[in-house]
Amino acid sequence: MVQTSQGPGVTITSGPAEGAGETPPRPKVVVIAPGGGFGDVGEREILERAGCEVVLSTARSEDEAIEAARDADGIIYTGAISRRFMESLARCKVIARSSIGMDVVEGVDVATEKGIVISNVPDVFVDEVANHTMALLLACIRWIVPVAQYVKGGGWGARGSGQRRPVGTIHRVTGETLGLVGFGNIARAVARRAVGFDMKLLGYDPFVGREVFAEYGVRQAPLAQVLQDSDFVSLHVPLIPETRHLISTPQLGLMKWDAILINTCRGGVVDEAALIEALQNGQILGAGLDVTEKEPVDADNPLLQLPNVVVTPHMASASDWAGVERRRRPAQEVAAVLTGHRPRAVWNAKVLERLSLK
Repeated sequence: MVQTSQGPGVTITSGPAEGAGETPPRPKVVVIAPGGGFGDVGEREILERAGCEVVLSTARSEDEAIEAARDADGIIYTGAISRRFMESLARCKVIARSSIGMDVVEGVDVATEKGIVISNVPDVFVDEVANHTMALLLACIRWIVPVAQYVKGGGWGARGSGQRRPVGTIHRVTGETLGLVGFGNIARAVARRAVGFDMKLLGYDPFVGREVFAEYGVRQAPLAQVLQDSDFVSLHVPLIPETRHLISTPQLGLMKWDAILINTCRGGVVDEAALIEALQNGQILGAGLDVTEKEPVDADNPLLQLPNVVVTPHMASASDWAGVERRRRPAQEVAAVLTGHRPRAVWNAKVLERLSLK
């Protein structure tokens, strides 16, 4: 095993040395990991077994990342990717990411034109995010956070103190209507869980056929109807220009006064200022948010002061299993493409028309 350090970004190359007269150079895979961690869950072995040379880069600036990845055949990178970065790639065939959302990736058209496959992991976190969606929903319905704080603060035992339980309307979950905005893998998993609570289901997604909704027991409806008729609304759309501030003042105005909004997709899907106003004015009852427009959320954000809001730190995808799988899957995707095979997930599907992957 040969290990060398080189700049910029302090890259570390691992793998057997190559001498004159040997077979052609192995595909070079650059892993850009500013924290320096890579390989302790078997991801390095996945690449090396596929015949790849693995180069670890701790690049932190865009210039360093460009220099490290310029001649890579494959790239594993979870940071923001600019159009400039994409244009700099000389021979790249695949870029793999360990996320579902791709809103920080620019130059997808450039990648497609160059024949670069971009892969993400849309299936890895489905159960985790669906479970967290239900956790936020139940926490909001039952006022779990303020009530728990009330108990910890001695309110329950302080009889006669005048302290009252910080509880508003508590919905009966059974028979209530859950509206799903976006009906991809996660929303479908949420639908399966909601059925166990005997909830009625409405769904909106202009890109999904009626038969798919029917398969999950969800009644397809226009967005306005989903917002008007649902007791709880859960968001499951990617953040793209068309969905930025999809939920703003007009949409919040369609919701019931005692409705609860859940967002586990991307903060920018919701107009946060409009949501804060709606919550403060009693226009809707509450919100459960795993994502915010600015992350980390500012300490003085009014959302953190409202008793009818539960905010978690963009952790819906977290679990012991997912933490390992999200690191192994990009290596598997890169190994697949560099050995001439189609990966499990392709973000820029049009690129497949330019390639001959098995």
